[in-house]
Amino acid sequence: MRTRRLIMFIWLIAAVLLLQACGPGQNQQSGLPAAFDLENQQEFGIRGMYLGQNIKQVIEILKPEKADFMDAVTRESFTVDQLAAGAGTTVMGLLFVDDCQLMITVKQGVLHSIAVGGVPKEKATLFATNRGLAVYDSKERLQELYGPIGEEKEGQITLQGKKYQVVFSLNDNQVIGYRFVTIE
Repeated sequence: MRTRRLIMFIWLIAAVLLLQACGPGQNQQSGLPAAFDLENQQEFGIRGMYLGQNIKQVIEILKPEKADFMDAVTRESFTVDQLAAGAGTTVMGLLFVDDCQLMITVKQGVLHSIAVGGVPKEKATLFATNRGLAVYDSKERLQELYGPIGEEKEGQITLQGKKYQVVFSLNDNQVIGYRFVTIE
């Protein structure tokens, strides 16, 4: 009798946890709201990092094998510590993460843009957006995660809020890359 009650209790707990995981509200992967929010800066990023974060936080999240930074105006090289302190005008960064290239821009010590593309299919999920869209996902999956996406123009779909924008590049109904940008 006691074993039966214990089994019933375990099943009840499992059912409650399953209902919470599948229920409406938060995106379980990233803690984002169920519906895409153009004004939420956490929507504009990958792997939990997003536009507006300090570059030191970004590096801690991504843990790149290599990172090179150069000012687009002066061509001067910078370290992460220098960037975190606000050095440089517009600094372009090339990061090698999981044997793939990731391009970023840093302004005044914070992440200003992120570009993802050219990722091998076997590593696509490693570079998924914070909402869960991976390179090589379908246009339908894009619409499922981001809601009404509007027209595709010249192989791109752009979603823009007041401060942030994401541009999805498409080819043959597949997402082949995306770029998150802070609007000035």
